[in-house]
Amino acid sequence: MIRHSLLAGFATLALLSAPAMAQNVTSLNNTAAGIGNLAKQNTFTMQQGSGPNYIDMSNTAAGIGNVAKQKGMVFQQTPSGPFGGTNAFNANNLAAGIGNVAKQKVFAIQK
Repeated sequence: MIRHSLLAGFATLALLSAPAMAQNVTSLNNTAAGIGNLAKQNTFTMQQGSGPNYIDMSNTAAGIGNVAKQKGMVFQQTPSGPFGGTNAFNANNLAAGIGNVAKQKVFAIQK
């Protein structure tokens, strides 16, 4: 019984002394749907941490005569070395239907 308590204490100490893994997640959605709609979105996102950084941007114009415009500026940074996380950035742009326009401009820096 004492041995189990000591093992649990060492396991807790090991978890508390390990570096924290923070995770940054950002999801940006811009949609013009229906008839004759306009959707504009300008974004600035900065993520910095030791865990994974993830950004998902989607821009959609669906229906008839819709316009969806999206501009994004993205900065992601994780420390180098064995405890550095990953940076992931996903951008989707879709115009579906009749006479739709979907414009997307993105500038991204990942370190």
